[in-house]
Amino acid sequence: MKRYVLFMMCVVLSGLWSCQTLGPVGSPGPSAPPPPAYTCDRKDVTPVRAKTQYSDDYGTMMTSDAAALSTPARNYRWGIKNSSTPLSMAYFTFYVRPEGRYRYFRSTIYIDRGVKAPMTFFIRNNDRKGDVLKSVTVYPGQTVDVDVEIRGIKRLNVWSELRINHDKAEKIVFGEPEFYNCR
Repeated sequence: MKRYVLFMMCVVLSGLWSCQTLGPVGSPGPSAPPPPAYTCDRKDVTPVRAKTQYSDDYGTMMTSDAAALSTPARNYRWGIKNSSTPLSMAYFTFYVRPEGRYRYFRSTIYIDRGVKAPMTFFIRNNDRKGDVLKSVTVYPGQTVDVDVEIRGIKRLNVWSELRINHDKAEKIVFGEPEFYNCR
């Protein structure tokens, strides 16, 4: 009997500890690691806004519609978002083309709270089979800044991991994507 009581106390305490580390119910989950600090005193910035810089692979569109790009954390002036609302599965992939002229790519990623599980986004060199330059996990309702070094790269593939049962995504946003160089 003592062993059973001791075992149950351990189970309850470990359950309480795990609930405390995850935060309250409905919270966005653990915070993402901070982006690398690519510090520049001055930057040459090129917004990714032209059709020559972007192409859809699945479920995305470039827009400057303020309502479509508004999130709880911020409103974006331009960006890449899911093309249909709701997206029937939480999956997202597109290309941007720095054409080897820029050293860095940055954007802000947001996924809505309706997605059931965290989404992992991969930024790869050239295509889906290219080297992974960065992977970022975003929790439902969370906004994460992304900054990745892309020196010499002609095309970036940005895609999310495809998982079953993510549910429907009302809004996935890559806010104000841009290429930049330090001067």
